[in-house]
Amino acid sequence: MTGIAQAIAANNLSIGAGNGDGSSSGNAGASALAIKQRTGTTTDGMYWVKPPNGSAVQVWCDMNTSGGGWMLVARTHPSGNITGHSWGWHGDSIGAATTYSNCYQLDLYSMYNNGFQFTSYIFGNQLTNDSNSWGPFIYQVGVYDSFITSDTQQTGTSYNTLKSDTNVYGTTEFPGMQGAIGFPVTGTSNAIYYMRDCCGFASYGITYAGMTTTYCNSSSPQWYCGPWCNGSTLSGNTWVQGGSSSPTNTGGTNQCMIMVR
Repeated sequence: MTGIAQAIAANNLSIGAGNGDGSSSGNAGASALAIKQRTGTTTDGMYWVKPPNGSAVQVWCDMNTSGGGWMLVARTHPSGNITGHSWGWHGDSIGAATTYSNCYQLDLYSMYNNGFQFTSYIFGNQLTNDSNSWGPFIYQVGVYDSFITSDTQQTGTSYNTLKSDTNVYGTTEFPGMQGAIGFPVTGTSNAIYYMRDCCGFASYGITYAGMTTTYCNSSSPQWYCGPWCNGSTLSGNTWVQGGSSSPTNTGGTNQCMIMVR
């Protein structure tokens, strides 16, 4: 029995084992959150999830951050290869969740079309190059998941900072340039996980190689770039400066992950 299966079994002792605990394709949960609510597990890792109208798939689940129940959608890599694939909210499957030599993407669009829904997502930097653990920055945004069916819609119902290292990035304010997601202009649906404050401009958001944004040299970075500006390192503990203007600690790795629930 694997470590995760043992943890699930232990958590199920008081409620009885059964379908929906995510331990196998036959016991797939409706979502990472449903598995969390059923089992109470605090073990991060691979679980089986089955959309209402689709087949069971294995996904990486974060069962701890902000209550747990998060499902990994995408993870960047500075030398990632997506030849023959599309990237973004409508993108297809790329790589494997536990293979860290390339970028990763779940086929979220197919899952959505098969009945999987989500109302919130988190994004932040990857801690190291050999895990799906978060680095020093995590941000959460509430959404209407129906945006995924549109090529003209932008959504962001709420946002807050879950984690921020002020020794690196001098504020805990949410970075305004990542306050909304969607497809506000032609070309974003298969090219980028669009993120911006408003107005629709296709080059802001998460590409397969990392976060791309603007205003890295601003004197008020919390309203603009956040801790993303430079640095292709895969280690969230290795930082570079974002620019020469004050404050100087506006930079950091641009490698990041997205999870939804």
